[in-house]
Amino acid sequence: MKKSIYALALGLVFIACDKEDEYNGVAWNEAIDGELSGTMSSPTPITLRNGDNRIIGTSTPASGAQCTTFEGGPPAPVIPFFPNHESYTDLISFTLSANQRLIGIKVEALEVTPVHSVDDFPCVGPLDLQMGAFTAINNSNQIDWNSENVINFISLPNQHPLVGMGFAKAVGDDLLAKYRQDFPLPGYEGINTPSLDVTDGAYTFWWKEGANQASYTLNFMVQEIN
Repeated sequence: MKKSIYALALGLVFIACDKEDEYNGVAWNEAIDGELSGTMSSPTPITLRNGDNRIIGTSTPASGAQCTTFEGGPPAPVIPFFPNHESYTDLISFTLSANQRLIGIKVEALEVTPVHSVDDFPCVGPLDLQMGAFTAINNSNQIDWNSENVINFISLPNQHPLVGMGFAKAVGDDLLAKYRQDFPLPGYEGINTPSLDVTDGAYTFWWKEGANQASYTLNFMVQEIN
């Protein structure tokens, strides 16, 4: 009887090892694992392993887009405002150990289809002239931001501040590299720094594409360090 129990336990160990070895570099696939969270205070928790960790997702804009302005802002309604962000934002949180470092966030696939087009909303501009999906990262397990009104929409988080932000425009982009470069719009100096080091702590990654439907594959590449 003891031999049978030992054999069963050994078999379970081998099965667990086989499942571990079956990891194919995909940390989350919305078609299999479900929709990523669009709630800023509760991102989808993801486990990042050493090596490749692909996130495969799709974001779809909500209805109610506007070209608007605000008191003290531009006189003409030139600000794109997209309420109901839960549908077009994707958020993941992850924790890295002191022996892990994020060395890249590579855009491996990106297909973009206009939903709120320039024909109906001139402020968004033609697709080929848009800057891409807004992405960002912070050193926390959540992000404080909402789309309840245009002021909140154009504001940045302050309780859980961003440590890097950039646009995902094309296949081959490395978002982490963009987070270490100057942000291409004025007024956001000091957020991106060349010294950004993503290691040993909790982080939240933010994807936001309010004008277009976007299907993407992002590879969070993690290196083991000593």
